Amino acid sequence: MESCAVLPTQQMEACGDAAKQQQMPLPAAGQAFTSHMAQLNAGALQITLRVLKMNGSTMLFLSGKDAERLDEFAIAMPARPPSQQIVSTTFMGESGQSDSVVLATKLSMRHRRQFYVSMNLQLDSMARSQFESALVSYMQNNLELFV
Repeated sequence: MESCAVLPTQQMEACGDAAKQQQMPLPAAGQAFTSHMAQLNAGALQITLRVLKMNGSTMLFLSGKDAERLDEFAIAMPARPPSQQIVSTTFMGESGQSDSVVLATKLSMRHRRQFYVSMNLQLDSMARSQFESALVSYMQNNLELFV
């Protein structure tokens, strides 16, 4: 069977709605999903950041520079308006307030967007504040890569 998209104009009219649907412009490939990777320095700790920006949500994978692994995975998203609450849960790893859930909740609250987070880092309180500062700074400087 021939495709209507490659037929001359007269024959395309005979194809009806199917031809019109094939002629509608599709969104550019770069608009639906974008991804990137970065190295963050938080004191002596080097962190690999992998980001997948999707329509309406963002996925972050955070791990040490040498050992990329997937120990935790969580999601957080704004509740339906008019509520200002954030709903969150863990897909994988510790139940309750894991590092991934806490970070996903903070990001979702700040950007009013759905965030998937896999934070596979063992941080003490000093390293955590350095890490969060480095991440926030990087996100502010490259906001178009995240939201």
